[in-house]
Amino acid sequence: MLVPVLSMLTSTLGYWLVPLLLLELLLIYVFSRNSREMKNRELKSAYIELGQTQKRLELALNAAQKAAAIDDLTGLMNFKSFRSQMESCLEQMEDEERGILIMIDGDHFKHINDRYGHSMGDEVIKLTAQMIIGRIRTVDLASRLHGDEFAIFVSNTADYTVARGIIGDINHSIAKEAKRRNMPSITISAGAVVAKRGDSYAALAKAADTALYSAKETHNGGFAYNG
Repeated sequence: MLVPVLSMLTSTLGYWLVPLLLLELLLIYVFSRNSREMKNRELKSAYIELGQTQKRLELALNAAQKAAAIDDLTGLMNFKSFRSQMESCLEQMEDEERGILIMIDGDHFKHINDRYGHSMGDEVIKLTAQMIIGRIRTVDLASRLHGDEFAIFVSNTADYTVARGIIGDINHSIAKEAKRRNMPSITISAGAVVAKRGDSYAALAKAADTALYSAKETHNGGFAYNG
């Protein structure tokens, strides 16, 4: 009796074995596919996270570079940035192109600090910077060098009357705005020199400083030029 039973069981197992194996293979395939999809999603998520991190680092680097080029008190370019920009302008100028470097110094600024304190002195410096920015074009450069000393580079001109006019407008604006704000006012004196392709910043700054020394003799918004 066992022989027919065993034969029947063997036949039954043989009949179901193939479907069971196919089902097992199907389950393995489904699990494997799901695993690959999960890994792909995780990998995609990791790439997105990496891209976002890189973007944040780029923004942080740009902000740090910008902060390093800006004067904290006035928002103008600092000396290092201004010199670098000037040197780039001098290299890129056409042979016939000219510009004017103007070195600026505040008149009687020490009196403001002594009488009203350094906090008011800072406000006067900020006001001066605002009036400078308001009187130049976007193609020009402006910087606070240090203390109450500033510099402007006026592009595409060799006409000293243009430079003189800019300084006159700045002085007029400072006086008018200081009165409106009920704060002490200063004048600025300036020395200028024409710049051309191939000139060095150091030589131009020295020449403009020499002119500024002459302009400062009046201590009342003087203007002089060298050359």
